[in-house]
Amino acid sequence: MENDIFAPRKNHITYNSMKKILLFSIALLAGVFTLFAQPIYNADGIRLYHTPSQEELDWAKSQGLTITPKVPTSPPSGQLRPIAEFEPAEAVLVRYPFGIPVNLIAEMSQDVIVITIVASTGQQTTVLSQYNAAGVKTANCKFLIANTDTYWTRDYGPWFMAINNSTVGMFDFTYNRPARVYDNQINSQLAPYLSSAAGGGIPIERYTSTLVLTGGNYMNDGISQGFSTTLVLQENTGLTEQQIKNQYLQYFGIDQQHFIADPIVPYDNIQHIDCSSKLLAPNKVLVDSVSPTNPNFNKFQAVANYFRTRTSSWGMPYKVVRVFAPGATSSNPITPYSNSLILNKKVFVPVNPTTNANDLAALAVYEQAMPGYQIIPINYGSWLNTDALHCRTHEIADRCMLYINHQPLFGDIDNNGPITFNTELYSYCDHTIYSDSVIVYVKSNGGEYEGYNMVKTGEHTWETAVTLPEGSVEYYIFAADQSGRRECHPYIGAPDPHKFTLLGNAPNIPALSLNKTTSSVILNGINLVKDTIKISNIGTADLTFEIVEIDFPVKFTVTPEDGTLTPNNSQMLILTYDFNDGKSEEFAGTFKLLSNDPLQPEVEITLHATVFAPVLSLDKTSSAVTSEGVAVIKDTITISNLGTADLTFEVTALDFHDMLSLSPLFGVVQPNNSQKIILSYDFANVEKGEYSGSFKLLSNAPTHPETEISLHAIQNYVGIKETNRPATYIYPNPASDKINIIFNGENSTKANIYNILGVQIKETALTKGNNTIDIKTLPNGIYFIKIEGSAFKFVKQ
Repeated sequence: MENDIFAPRKNHITYNSMKKILLFSIALLAGVFTLFAQPIYNADGIRLYHTPSQEELDWAKSQGLTITPKVPTSPPSGQLRPIAEFEPAEAVLVRYPFGIPVNLIAEMSQDVIVITIVASTGQQTTVLSQYNAAGVKTANCKFLIANTDTYWTRDYGPWFMAINNSTVGMFDFTYNRPARVYDNQINSQLAPYLSSAAGGGIPIERYTSTLVLTGGNYMNDGISQGFSTTLVLQENTGLTEQQIKNQYLQYFGIDQQHFIADPIVPYDNIQHIDCSSKLLAPNKVLVDSVSPTNPNFNKFQAVANYFRTRTSSWGMPYKVVRVFAPGATSSNPITPYSNSLILNKKVFVPVNPTTNANDLAALAVYEQAMPGYQIIPINYGSWLNTDALHCRTHEIADRCMLYINHQPLFGDIDNNGPITFNTELYSYCDHTIYSDSVIVYVKSNGGEYEGYNMVKTGEHTWETAVTLPEGSVEYYIFAADQSGRRECHPYIGAPDPHKFTLLGNAPNIPALSLNKTTSSVILNGINLVKDTIKISNIGTADLTFEIVEIDFPVKFTVTPEDGTLTPNNSQMLILTYDFNDGKSEEFAGTFKLLSNDPLQPEVEITLHATVFAPVLSLDKTSSAVTSEGVAVIKDTITISNLGTADLTFEVTALDFHDMLSLSPLFGVVQPNNSQKIILSYDFANVEKGEYSGSFKLLSNAPTHPETEISLHAIQNYVGIKETNRPATYIYPNPASDKINIIFNGENSTKANIYNILGVQIKETALTKGNNTIDIKTLPNGIYFIKIEGSAFKFVKQ
């Protein structure tokens, strides 16, 4: 009994809460476009009720329709766990014609995608018109065109499981309504729709088994336990109870499947567990209560006692929340309060068209049991005690959820030193989890929350140790990833945290805390970058530390290399990355942090650096032109950036005759792009002869900060005597890639290249004018070129 949360039957909602609820109710009433759910008939005029009537069953028999188990698929392979209703949802599934007010759809569309099942594009147009009129956020609306029989999407919709904490799978069962063939087929159409671009484009696999089930008769805790009424056993008589449980284990990872006698029978034979009970968290369950004079009072007490005597997957007893539902075994009054929908941080509770005292008391129960959630009453005239908004909606699990797997600390714990908080984190779509976002927020003895960064200790594991005083402790874990998802454990975070009690004061010992154990930097066009790691002593004695075993492929330092921290003090470690060569590549390494913390004497810090640097490439490092009477001759030098960062360049130190102009003199070249420098030689007023010079090309490329470009020009009008200039001119000298030979002879000749030992290694033909010889393959050294009896020396470097 001590774990129960009993709600008073009178209204205990605060004035502000009541005002908020009433105003919201009025707003909903003012905008209700579908006041009452219309009766549902099949093509032969047979009315379809939530619980199949004898007329429907007889009709199905006359049509040869029987419950035939679907062909099973192999179960998912790997580690499985069921996904609970109170976990993150990306969408909600409804069907048109509706069994819910459009206002509810408008509210749900503010936060998630609303997938509406319609029979045709014409129905889709009709629905969109209603949605726009009701203020539905149509940008969050999608449509699945498929035939259905009814609007009870909860009963025939899919169940979800996590596979290896990386993907979400869908479970499809045989619907226990033989006359509702279209409903039974909807999951086979929903799976490919969700996998398509229209449905989000994230593949989801559909799994089937031989079980005959209905969705309203199922709930799970998101870990390893599931709950249904004994209806499952009655409808699967070909299987033993253990064989049924084995399928829950094989397809969901549920190793404790509970079958509970329905407390409403014989007043309603629906026997769906969501008509009398609802899991609000892995350790918290809401169960209807009725008056002691109610004929089924003991049955409802038995359900509450069943949970009260069981242990949750967190290892603690269930907290049993009771909500007074006097109509649970009769048609009046309408009190379907357990048939609510948890959709992320909102809880939609079905209430009467005009909120009455029972409704207000039920809403107070939800506010007390689920602090931090927005409790939203949904006023409607067509709710039934065993058929309300939970039966007529179905959440779609977030296939890219950020999942926090944590075993809470609870009960009394001896205070023997720092308390270790640990967790596992998984992004199902493999989004990067921000390392500095993983924080445990801790509050002691009713004080304020203080955040402690958790450190990554494995592929998916994180932990930190915190020294705390004796007394009560409340805490929750927070994490965020690159998709924008921000999650807590427990799900709602600070308003409803985990709790435990520390007994005694911790001994005086040092306790190491690091804000991160990974340093990752990016160098974008620079050589030097610094990062920091905050080392803190959260213990009660001096902490000594030392940096050892630095293993990194380029220059890297950590300062200080050692030190002492008094309790409740911190020190920044400065990590300096120095990349002199500036190549575009990635580097990885580690170093170790030793300390006198008895729980963490050695911590390995991982290092990662990505260098984005510009790489200069020139098509040539010289320019040579000869004018045969042409007034202006243009040449080009192409600057290419083969790197991964912007390349800046500047022309400077131009030393040449003023006939030459260059453009542009500076600029920026993006990665994988080029820029031409245009050299314009104006010979209009230049005397006959040869002109030589150079300029310097400066850049931010680490490997080529300065390159000298040699220049040569010849003014050679017809009639110039050959004796006015040398017959042969070689440049640049020294050279690395190529040399240019300007040959002024009238006839072609040969140039022979010899090494310093006199061995000929190359021969090439020369024609009048500029000749280029490739010398890249020549070893560095001194060479001689013999041309028509003359020898010229050049240096390859």
